[in-house]
Amino acid sequence: MTTLSTTEIIKHERKAARISKQVNFALCGSCFWSASCLDSRGIERCPMCKSDKVESMPVAGNEMYSFDYDVKRGVVVDFTSVKVSA
Repeated sequence: MTTLSTTEIIKHERKAARISKQVNFALCGSCFWSASCLDSRGIERCPMCKSDKVESMPVAGNEMYSFDYDVKRGVVVDFTSVKVSA
């Protein structure tokens, strides 16, 4: 399995074209399962714990995000602006 550093991911994202007009970050408030939703339907029920506490946040066309969970800090979502090629 290959692990990319944040810098490598950002460099890669700057070269990538957007694959969907609307992208949402979905997060379950019960078990912290998360996903990128590439259509407008969203996710109504968590596929892991079956909770209906799934929240969705839109991700702008010039943003990427990273997600982390820490027992002391909780959920940390970091949004970063990137240059997207046309």
